[in-house]
Amino acid sequence: MIKTMNMTISDGQHEFELVDSVPLGYVIWNIGKNMIDGYLPLCRLSAYQGFVGGRSIETDTLKAIKTDGAQTILSAIGFGGDTVTEIQKYIAKHSGQKNNEWIIERMEKALPFMRGIKGL
Repeated sequence: MIKTMNMTISDGQHEFELVDSVPLGYVIWNIGKNMIDGYLPLCRLSAYQGFVGGRSIETDTLKAIKTDGAQTILSAIGFGGDTVTEIQKYIAKHSGQKNNEWIIERMEKALPFMRGIKGL
């Protein structure tokens, strides 16, 4: 069960409901440094996507988790997944490849923070 904290935060453009774990159907919204420090943004994809491969989101359902390492996580997830399992698979598959070393470094730094978040 996802508990909401009945609180919201805003970056001036979007409002995020604070939650204590990742709700079913939500993914990390990879907006990088555009997010308020200390918060991991979460979004739900829209049912309608304007084109194949689209990633349109529902901006009226945004959520966020207050967590250490939020910016570390955001810097790592764009390369091979946004869950602990997906990142571990990426690391296993690409370890030892010179051109992927910097990506794997980011992912390895993010994993301890991600493991502490329910639903990832």
